[in-house]
Amino acid sequence: MAKKRMTAEDRRQSLIEATIKVVSRLNYDRATTALIAKEADVNEALIYSHFKSKKDLQIATLDYLTDYRLRIYKSNPVFQPENRHLSIIKELNAQYLKMIQSPEINMFECILKAMFAIDPEIRSKGIKCSKKFQAFNKENLIEDRNRGFFDQRFDPDIIAWEMLSKIMLVSTLAVNEKFDEFGIDQIKTSIQYFEAIYLSENK
Repeated sequence: MAKKRMTAEDRRQSLIEATIKVVSRLNYDRATTALIAKEADVNEALIYSHFKSKKDLQIATLDYLTDYRLRIYKSNPVFQPENRHLSIIKELNAQYLKMIQSPEINMFECILKAMFAIDPEIRSKGIKCSKKFQAFNKENLIEDRNRGFFDQRFDPDIIAWEMLSKIMLVSTLAVNEKFDEFGIDQIKTSIQYFEAIYLSENK
């Protein structure tokens, strides 16, 4: 049976996924279109029939990574109306712990590496993507306050930045293959400290 022909959208997605793999191994500056094409098992010229340039492909990859991660978090059952008795942040923390122990951690790496790319447009895009996670955390802290979990004394905007900084720390360790120097047990303890300080039981 003949192989099913890929649609333009399927091919575009396969190039984005190949870019994620190459960038996670190297970085944005060293991730050439030749390497991406090899990873995707296509001719290099095919990339330019879907993207104007390597930069265009990398920016599309960052958009995909950010939207994909946020969709995963937003699919958490804690957002269902029947689960309003649960803390959003606690449930997302548990989800995050599972993610960083899976191969999907390379997605965090790709967003972090963008902020240190030589190309200023890639750096700027990486920062914008990170800010989306900060905004998402802030929104959830506010909702947790409405649900009776987040301590009223604290500013959700500032705490959301603190949460993002911890994610960036873990990603930095992962990028440098030093993840074990902090370790999953320490990360769990850090999250417990965070929840003990900023969250309370719903009254």
